[in-house]
Amino acid sequence: MGLSTGLAFDDSGQTFAGMGIDFADFDNDGWPDVFINALANQKYALFRNQKGTFEYVSGSTNIGQISALHSGWGAKFVDVDNDGWKDLFVAQGHVMDNISLTQSWVKYLEPLALMRNKRGKFEDVSAESGEAFKVPLAARGAAFGDLDNNGYVDMAINCNNGPAVILRNEGGTGNHWIVISTVGSVSNRDGIGAEVSLTSESGLRQHATISTGSSYLSSSDKRVHFGLGADKRIKLLQIKWPSGVIQRLENVAVDQVLTVREPANRPPAMKEIPME
Repeated sequence: MGLSTGLAFDDSGQTFAGMGIDFADFDNDGWPDVFINALANQKYALFRNQKGTFEYVSGSTNIGQISALHSGWGAKFVDVDNDGWKDLFVAQGHVMDNISLTQSWVKYLEPLALMRNKRGKFEDVSAESGEAFKVPLAARGAAFGDLDNNGYVDMAINCNNGPAVILRNEGGTGNHWIVISTVGSVSNRDGIGAEVSLTSESGLRQHATISTGSSYLSSSDKRVHFGLGADKRIKLLQIKWPSGVIQRLENVAVDQVLTVREPANRPPAMKEIPME
C-alpha cells in the first residue's frame, strides 16, 4: 500500500530506516499527513496527504534541512504553543553507541528536538525551548498528554541507560485551547477511531482522529488537544463516531476539558460538513 500511495520512498527514490511515526493534519487542510523519522544522513520524512496519495515534502517544509544529521525515535505532532498549528517533537539518539568512530559528524547521544509549525513550514526551536532540550540523550519512546490539565501538552520520554524524562509544558503564550474526551456508547468505549473537526471563530479549521497509537513503543493520552490561538469560541465542533453517527456541537466555550458522549440512540440524520 505504501508503494501505491507514495509513502515508500523519499524524493530521491531512496528508502530510509523509519522508527517513530505519527499521522496528523499538520497543514489544516482536513487530510491527515504522515511523519516518519529516520537515521542520520537520511532526513526525517514528511508526507503531505493529497486526498489519498502522499507527496514527500521534507524539503519544502524545512524538515529535511533540520533533521539531516539526526536520528529519531518517538515522535508526534503536538501544538505546544496552542496557536492552532501542530508542531513536531522528536526524541533523538543514534542506534549505535560507537557511531562516531566511523562517522565523526554523527552523535549517539542527541538532544531532544522541537520544530515549530509556522503555517505549514517548520523551524527548529529546540535551543530556545528550555534546558531539557540541551541535554544529550539516547532517547527512545515518547508519550504525550496534558498531565496537569492546564491546556498545554506535556511529554514523557524514556532513554537507554538513563532515567526517564518528564517535560512539563509551562505554556505562557496566552493562547486558548480545548481538550476533547470522547466516550463511546454504540462505538467502542474510548471512541478510538472517531474523527473530530472544529471551526473556531476566526474560521480556522482543524481535524484530528482519536487514537493512542503513534510515536515509538509508546501509548499517549487518547484525548484530542487543539490549540486555538486568540479565538475565544468554537463555532462548530463535529465528531464522526466509528458507528457512523455524526454529532455536532455549536458555540462551544474554550479553555476546558470537554467530555463528549456518543448518543446512545441514533439521532436524526445529519449531513457531514467537509473540511475544506
